[in-house]
Amino acid sequence: EQELDLQLSLGMAWMGDIPSPEWGKTYARARELCQHTEKTAQLCHVLGHLAIYHYVRGEYQQARAIAEEALTLAQESQDPVLEILEHWHLGFILFGIGEFISAHAHLQKVISFYEPQKHHPQFLRLWGSDPGVSAQAYDACCLWCLGYPDQAAQVGLRAIALADDFDHAFTLADVEAFAGCLLNEMRRDAPALKISAEKLIHLSQAIGFLTWFGTGTCYVGEALVIDGQYGEGIAWIQRGKSFRLDRGARCYLSGTLGLLAEAQKEANSLAEGLIAISEALAFVEETGERHQEAELYRLQGTFLQAQGKRDEAEASLRRAIETARNQQAKSWELRTAISLARLWQKQGKLDEAKQLLAPIYGWFTEGFDTPDLNAARELLQT
Repeated sequence: EQELDLQLSLGMAWMGDIPSPEWGKTYARARELCQHTEKTAQLCHVLGHLAIYHYVRGEYQQARAIAEEALTLAQESQDPVLEILEHWHLGFILFGIGEFISAHAHLQKVISFYEPQKHHPQFLRLWGSDPGVSAQAYDACCLWCLGYPDQAAQVGLRAIALADDFDHAFTLADVEAFAGCLLNEMRRDAPALKISAEKLIHLSQAIGFLTWFGTGTCYVGEALVIDGQYGEGIAWIQRGKSFRLDRGARCYLSGTLGLLAEAQKEANSLAEGLIAISEALAFVEETGERHQEAELYRLQGTFLQAQGKRDEAEASLRRAIETARNQQAKSWELRTAISLARLWQKQGKLDEAKQLLAPIYGWFTEGFDTPDLNAARELLQT
């Protein structure tokens, strides 16, 4: 029991170095010790950290299995706080593998349970961060993918406001990475993305969490690309990607490679961009990281179209739509339908383009001032 206490303290000390091998070894040893102490609360705590370790390393299947084991234990213990922590773990892991409906359900359990003033101090003592606020940040990203852009923006802003009020740097960095950076990147909001990315860099430096420093660097690069500064943006993305990989952080690598590919396409570097897309799709197949799989196939289609390979481009775009539909990811489906409709319009298939685009556009009930819905409306009016 004394060694277990020491290992748990050591694990907290390594938090800023996620996912260092030392951090993983610490919690692996703690897991062994928990088998002897038979203390469910400590075992759930250890399993939660191990799930995060594998998640950050892009080892999603291991992370999911551990998180599911921890949730089962927490439910058997009938401890509501332990159970909520494990719903949080499963929620963000499922988001990473593109199971948005299930992720949203788990995150909603956390959000509906969470009372900020009551649970914030308790979560900090147990975990060192606030899963109640973090769950809202991840859920904002889920909501956007599922086709609710206005709700996503509202939930994201609420998460950031709560994290700002609490002034807890670790929690705020977690929230800025998702409700700030990832959400604004998906929404194509360059000014908001740049502000969030620079804030994330500052926070990561303040708390010594170097993985988030690399994440913020990548997103500053994406904001520069959206703003038309392609060369500088590419350099920032590559720098951030290398910084994360050097530390063993592979989660969301497929999305980062997608950002890099899109930037290279804008800079007319088609060959380099296609290499990045191929690497991203290979990573998807290796790890099951599918949160932006539909977008990667869409990007592949636009590259192939730029090379004059229209049949191959259409095949990639159709696969992107199929992927998005399987995930019930309406926002990704809409974005791909726009790309395929544009391809068909250039081929003179005006009716087919409208028949493809009209149903998905008609599904939406909000977000009509967003770039994607504006683009869809303009295409339908031509």
